[in-house]
Order: sequence, then C-alpha cells, then structure tokens
Amino acid sequence: MTARPDDSIAVYEGIHRAIQEGRPAALAVVVATSGSSPGLPGFKMLVFADGTSIGTVGGGELEARIIRESTHVFVENVPKFMEVDLTPMDRDNLGMVCGGRAKIYIEPVVPRQRAVIFGAGHVGIATAHIAGIAGFRVTVVDDRPEFAKAAEAAADEVIISDFEEAVDNLEVDSRTYIVIVTRGHSHDKETLAGCLKKSQPYPSYIGMIGSKTKVRKTFDALKSEGFSEEDIERVYSPIGLSIGAQTAQEIAVSIVAEMVAVKNNKLWNPGSDHKEAN
Repeated sequence: MTARPDDSIAVYEGIHRAIQEGRPAALAVVVATSGSSPGLPGFKMLVFADGTSIGTVGGGELEARIIRESTHVFVENVPKFMEVDLTPMDRDNLGMVCGGRAKIYIEPVVPRQRAVIFGAGHVGIATAHIAGIAGFRVTVVDDRPEFAKAAEAAADEVIISDFEEAVDNLEVDSRTYIVIVTRGHSHDKETLAGCLKKSQPYPSYIGMIGSKTKVRKTFDALKSEGFSEEDIERVYSPIGLSIGAQTAQEIAVSIVAEMVAVKNNKLWNPGSDHKEAN
C-alpha cells in the first residue's frame, strides 16, 4: 500500500484550515515499520476531536488505535511517540491479515488562542495590534462601519454588528479571550451580560474596561438581574494588570499582559482582586 502525493497535500491543507478555524487536531506520522504493518514510513493522518480524519496511516486496527490515541494528545496538548504491536495477527473487515509493528509520532495541532475585542475605539484597536503580536487570533466587533474599517489592519477578522447580536452568535470555548471596551457603559454591560450567559465551556478570560466605580455599578446591576456572585467573579475588571497605564497603547499592553498571564496559568481572578497563581 502506498500513500498518494495528494494524501499528504490534503493533510497539510487540513492543518492550515484547523489553525485558521481554531479547531484542535492531532497529526499522526508513521516513522518506522516492521513485519507486515499496513502503513509505511511517511504515511500521515490528521485527526479531529469528532473522530473524523484526513489521510491515512494504513487503515485497519492500526488506524483505529491511532485515532483513539490522538484524542488524548490534543486534549493534553503533549506530543507522543508510540509503538503499535499488531501481533498476534489482526484480521480486517475484508478478511486480510495484518501484523507487524509500527512506530508512530503524534503531535497536537494547536490553534492560536482567540481574542474577541468588543469595541473598535482607540483602546480596542491598540489591543488588537498587541494581541496579534502576542500570538492571538484577533476578532474585533463594532456596530459602526467606519470604526470597524479602521480595525482591518489590526485584526484577523472584523465583524460589523450590534454588540448583543454579535455576542448571541459568538461561539466560545476555553481558548477564547474576551475584551469588552465599547464606547459606553450600557454597551459594556449588555455585552458582558451576554458573555456571562454563555454555557460551558466558558471563555478563559472576560475583561471589561472601566473605573472601579463604574465596574461596581455594573456588577450591582447584573446581580439585580439574577447573575450570581460566581458569574461576576469570572470577570477581570477593572481590566488589565496594574502598571499605571495612561494612554490607549499602555492600557492595551496591560490588557494583553493580563490575558497572557491567564493563558500561562500565572493569574487567577476572584472578582476584581487579581492574584498571582502559585
């Protein structure tokens, strides 16, 4: 059995799409075989969370085992080198007998963390620029076309939409980081409320700009609407690390620094009292 050149091309194209779409996957590559293993060195397969795959490592029991193992690899985000023993002989569904051994390297394909910035004002644009430099895939949302247009140079994606509608349509997971820096308190509050209503898996980070007084009033209003203390404690606000930031660019640095600290498990957030992790 030989792998066709277009099999590898499809796998590489699949990796590119997975990264662009933020879709976790694992790449399995056959590095050595012995006996009558169904795969050959160089065979490769890209496996997704739902069990679907692109390419092949040889089919049969070998492929089934690799698909199962790949799930652990991209969940744990740790590469793995493994040897699969297909002896005693396994009979496939066509009655063919396969045996031998295969050495497989499985590597997680880790999409960039996604930063969703609500607000394309000075702070939002500056945050988009710095978040992109820090390695995030950046989406900027604003309901003003002229402001959203200015965000195109800073973001991977720009959404022109009412904030509440954009939140309703937003898909989030643990790789999502949300920054709320709209042009007004009411927009911030409603955007935050929509984000807190999202079901698990929750975003890793939700930050909202504002003074301590504004933040307290916003939190009190949300509690009066039925949000719990546990909901409120998920919010990083006032947003950003305390570095004495004054300008939009300095505020953006403090925001992205806080996002990176959360990403690297160096910060946890009981309410607005940010603490360094042990």
